[in-house]
Amino acid sequence: MYGHDWDDGPFGRPRYRRSPVAPRRPRLVPVDDVMTARAPEPECEPEAVDKDRLRAALRDLEAARERVERGAEQTAAATRAGLIERLLPVLDNLDRSLAASEGSPDESLRDGVQLVRDQFEQVLRGYGLARFDTVGCAFDPNEHDAVAVVPVDDPRKHNVVVDEWEPGYRLGDRVLRAAKVRVGKLAA
Repeated sequence: MYGHDWDDGPFGRPRYRRSPVAPRRPRLVPVDDVMTARAPEPECEPEAVDKDRLRAALRDLEAARERVERGAEQTAAATRAGLIERLLPVLDNLDRSLAASEGSPDESLRDGVQLVRDQFEQVLRGYGLARFDTVGCAFDPNEHDAVAVVPVDDPRKHNVVVDEWEPGYRLGDRVLRAAKVRVGKLAA
């Protein structure tokens, strides 16, 4: 067994050097002393534990559990909303495909695309997605994204959505995507 010493090395830096040291012998305890040794007595009895501290610790644990559950629910809702937002363009493309196939002689293809579109929309509805109507409603910047203004002669159509370019969707109470609309403006 070796001990350790420090020595000045080159360039004035200390150098680590081992030096021989006599090994230490472990202290031997007689067997009789080990057999008769007793465990130390506890400082307090279990009945004397402060019940208020235990109740407070239990409340803290319950509050932490509820925070974790709320956080998990919020994360799941945000993940679901993000996924549905990414899937909405697919639904829009299916709608565009149906609109483009209106004059097509191949009705079976159009019917197949319609079935796929309906099934896809049904799956998204199962996750809480809802499409909202816009045409004829008063313009609301929280729900509508005005892409154009159209002159109108009827004063009842002023600041009213006259045409929808892209539908709007809600997920629960939250507007997931605002509808892209044209809004009427009274011609002067």
